Amino acid sequence: MIEVLMVGYNGANNTGAEALLAADIEDVRAVLGPGARITVPSLNPANLRRYVTEGPALRIEPMPTVFFAAIRRMVRRSDLVLLVEGSTYMDSWGSPLLWMYLWASRCAAKAGIPCMAYAVDAGTLKPFNADLVRRVASRTGLIVTRNRAAAGRLRAFGVSAPILSTADNAFTFQ
Repeated sequence: MIEVLMVGYNGANNTGAEALLAADIEDVRAVLGPGARITVPSLNPANLRRYVTEGPALRIEPMPTVFFAAIRRMVRRSDLVLLVEGSTYMDSWGSPLLWMYLWASRCAAKAGIPCMAYAVDAGTLKPFNADLVRRVASRTGLIVTRNRAAAGRLRAFGVSAPILSTADNAFTFQ
């Protein structure tokens, strides 16, 4: 049974992130089968439970605001790490969210666990964060952006990981 960790802005009353996560869960189940076990970390599990139903194949895991140890532990239990936040590679919502996504990527790379950023975006970054993105995102196995402009921004930051572009998969959300 494959264990998938989906790291994003989950349970934060963000309609776009909620639609994206729901579509991502469906996509993972379509590719890996209904038995793939998915873990979704959240700072607010109660909010996340409004639109994600836990069961044998899906677990919501509380995450503290100081996330480093919790993310490292969750990554080590996983066979695959997916960054599923639309606004993954930008610091417009604050650096700590960006650092959480990069920390998950870094932990996966150090543990030899595949990591993929799925249907993500990239935007403006402070110089320090741009350097972090260049170094850490370059160790990601595959980055799939939700538009070509995001792929271009990542390449401009110097990210050397394979990058593909697709339409935002939240469009499939019913």
